[in-house]
Amino acid sequence: MDLEQQIENLFGLSNVICEPLNTLANDVVAVTTPTGRFALKLYHLQRTPAEVQWELDLTVHLMQHGTPVAKPIRGKQGYVESFCIDGRDRVAVLFEWAPGEKPAPARDTYILLGKVAAHIHQAADTFSSSLPREIYDAHTLIDEQLQRMEMDLREAQRWEQAVALGERLKHIIANPALDYGVCHMDLTLDNVHRYGERMMVFDFDSAGVSWRALEPHGVLRFSKAYFQAWLDGYRSVRPFSQHDEQAVAAFGIIGDLRGAVWKLGRAISSRGKPLLEISGLPGVVDGWLDWEQKHILS
Repeated sequence: MDLEQQIENLFGLSNVICEPLNTLANDVVAVTTPTGRFALKLYHLQRTPAEVQWELDLTVHLMQHGTPVAKPIRGKQGYVESFCIDGRDRVAVLFEWAPGEKPAPARDTYILLGKVAAHIHQAADTFSSSLPREIYDAHTLIDEQLQRMEMDLREAQRWEQAVALGERLKHIIANPALDYGVCHMDLTLDNVHRYGERMMVFDFDSAGVSWRALEPHGVLRFSKAYFQAWLDGYRSVRPFSQHDEQAVAAFGIIGDLRGAVWKLGRAISSRGKPLLEISGLPGVVDGWLDWEQKHILS
């Protein structure tokens, strides 16, 4: 049975037209029907049905609390369905297509991004689940990422420097005053659509429990001015303490560790040809050390 037939059978749709999108960790298919447009997310093979169910339970909880997130569509078995793709079972979820489009970087865009981050955190504070899901603690974010890169970092002659940096970062985020709870973990402009003065969030595949100061690390790495806009938006909804604000710089490196692991092809969800060669690692580590010098130690 082809993909279109499986979608029609599981979700009661007709005249389905599928268009694969160029996505990285998971396979996403744009689904067009006479009654509307949808996004079918086929999760990478390491994702279990229980882990995806956690994500959908979180999504429904956020919706119930007024958070602007893409709405999942129920199939015959519920929100989490199974598709047979190339002879393999794939966990999948169908979502309504998020209105609007990917926004361009601008101050008002990052104010909105800060607001939706705050709404996610605020609503997620009352979310609980017994299902398995990642906990992004210091071991997962730092130790495990360095371990995945150890062979490459040793070949690049940057292992000792990276380990020492990791220890300094762990000391910073050990601050008990930092806010901790469910985070989106990948809240970039790639995972939101803007329509007018509203923003819709999707792709909670990386979501889990971690420090809230990690959420805007990519914004700070991109632009200090846009980070301030993000803070203004966030603080219009809920507090973001000075402790959290100061810790974002450390997460600017910690978040990049995960990115480097993925680009090297060492992450569970890595696919295809690595985007980062070992020869490029010295420059990456030097960049982390330079960031530490300018934004953490200064």
